[in-house]
Amino acid sequence: MEKGWFDQFSEWGPERKRLCDLVLFEKIFFKSAQEFYAKLGLDFEVDGSNKNFLGHFCKYWNYDPQFEILENISLKKGLLVFGSNGTGKTTSFQIIQNMSKQYRKPELWFPIIGAQEVVAKYNAARNKDEVIAYYSKGTFFFDDLGTETVGNNVYQYGKEDIFVRILLNRYRNFESLGTKTHITTNLSFAQIENRYGKQISDRFIRMFNQLKLEGLSRRK
Repeated sequence: MEKGWFDQFSEWGPERKRLCDLVLFEKIFFKSAQEFYAKLGLDFEVDGSNKNFLGHFCKYWNYDPQFEILENISLKKGLLVFGSNGTGKTTSFQIIQNMSKQYRKPELWFPIIGAQEVVAKYNAARNKDEVIAYYSKGTFFFDDLGTETVGNNVYQYGKEDIFVRILLNRYRNFESLGTKTHITTNLSFAQIENRYGKQISDRFIRMFNQLKLEGLSRRK
């Protein structure tokens, strides 16, 4: 009897660089996406605005060497996904996270937190440097970078864009430890540089694969 997707995906040996055959990974991703969107009362559709993105996205999470064909693209970098509201940036990451739990693949796991939630924790903390240090280490997915307000530390810095410090720390950890950061944002690269500074935008080129998810909002 032919094994099901769960068995094929779960049993793919860790000695392989790829998690599994790319076609199998895409089938599992699309199935997981359909289930995810169905819970929201929506249909998951692959069309001209997201097909190219999803192809690169699946190659990346499958650790597929084909992902690295393009210049300045690397499986060692994190993902910076940008585009308009409602195009599916955040849900694409949530689907990967669901796959990690469903198929017991820790290689696909990462914590998710909204950029504004990080600022809220910073504002509420007595020891604010502990918050900066916590979000500077380990793999993280920061959702909606650019929508957060500035942090409030009247005792030391006053008003501060805390992600400048966090991202500079994470860049150093990327260089020394290979720490990955994943981000979604509605900002263009020029807007990122305008808000966080050229020092940050220069480092983004080194630590991120930049993927654009185009199209109109898929929210209803």
